[in-house]
Amino acid sequence: MTVKTTNEQSKSVVDAYYQAGVLGRLTDFAPYLHPDFSTTAPNYLPWGGVHAGAAFFRDEVLPNLPDVLDFSRFSYDVLFAEHERVIALVNFGLTGSDATIKISEHWTVEGDKATSIWVAYFEPQALLDKLGITHGLRG
Repeated sequence: MTVKTTNEQSKSVVDAYYQAGVLGRLTDFAPYLHPDFSTTAPNYLPWGGVHAGAAFFRDEVLPNLPDVLDFSRFSYDVLFAEHERVIALVNFGLTGSDATIKISEHWTVEGDKATSIWVAYFEPQALLDKLGITHGLRG
């Protein structure tokens, strides 16, 4: 596979995640998960920490994330791929509010399967408020 083809394939797998969310069918992304998929997110979130295996992302994150993130207000700032690494700088609305949040999601893709996601939230206070987390990051 050429570099361009690899880059495009990797971006295609990651874009399938966001497009499934936009269509209101986020769980349709599950077939794209490699069995050894790993999830890493900040510990202060209910889905935070490091989780090995596709089951966590498939069973805990995909069905519940739309309760928090409004995919109908999703947009890319950047979607960039270099071989199997994909970085998506994205914007989401927070479900049930006018607030928005910017998230940097770093994916690894092998062929047609996502093998990992590492997530960083920029200015997450609105998200923490939505989740009812009072020990947030306010100083």
